[in-house]
Amino acid sequence: MPHCSRPVLLSLVFLLFVSCAQQHTLTSESGLYDVELTRSLKASVDGGWTWGGGNPYLHQKTGAIYIAPLDISKVEKDQPKLAPLMVPQMHDYMVDFIGKALQEGNAANKNHWSLTDDPQKADIRVDMALVHFRPQRPVLRILSKVANPFVKVPGVTDVVGKFAEGDVCIEITIRDVKTGQLLLACKDSNRKKVRLISADAYKKSGNADANLRNWAERLGKLIRYCSPDILGDGKLSEKIRNRPITDVISDRIGL
Repeated sequence: MPHCSRPVLLSLVFLLFVSCAQQHTLTSESGLYDVELTRSLKASVDGGWTWGGGNPYLHQKTGAIYIAPLDISKVEKDQPKLAPLMVPQMHDYMVDFIGKALQEGNAANKNHWSLTDDPQKADIRVDMALVHFRPQRPVLRILSKVANPFVKVPGVTDVVGKFAEGDVCIEITIRDVKTGQLLLACKDSNRKKVRLISADAYKKSGNADANLRNWAERLGKLIRYCSPDILGDGKLSEKIRNRPITDVISDRIGL
């Protein structure tokens, strides 16, 4: 195999970023937001927006976050069996990761933030909508498994993998419940790739499950990152803009 120079490698990575970010339009397909999202190679989403470029975390000692059920209305007609399964699935992931983030933030800042099941008691509301979902193709999944039963090296089955991964896209918003102010909006698609050597690759919704979990984990990290002890009074947009490109590459390719 010919040696790939560093400039060529970086060019390939750049093209990868651009191709990933252009999979879906950044306008809202669910009606969750009416702002204009922006693309950034430094952000781990296809497009995002923050209120005033600031911090979507309210600087108060006590508060509650309500996680609304995943809206599947855009995909339920085409996937009547699989789509409904993702509602409790995503909720469990969100409660797990955001709950842990709040516990860590509370311990660090002596706060009392918590999750609530009652939207009327919430200070912050998180909404999510699944706007695209195409399951993996079972024929290709079975074919890849039979044809490559002993494959152990990631990437060997990439040709089949691109068809077997399926397609999933989500929109997410965070709002101040009391004022109705939109604090954060983002849209993302297929951020997490399921390797065909993984058992999850042979599930009908394997790629969707991996991405739902990935998005829930990222939201938990965002909430923790925006705590005063980490972000302070700085702007989230500035932190993203100054993010080292090496971190972005590692995040993008899952290192």
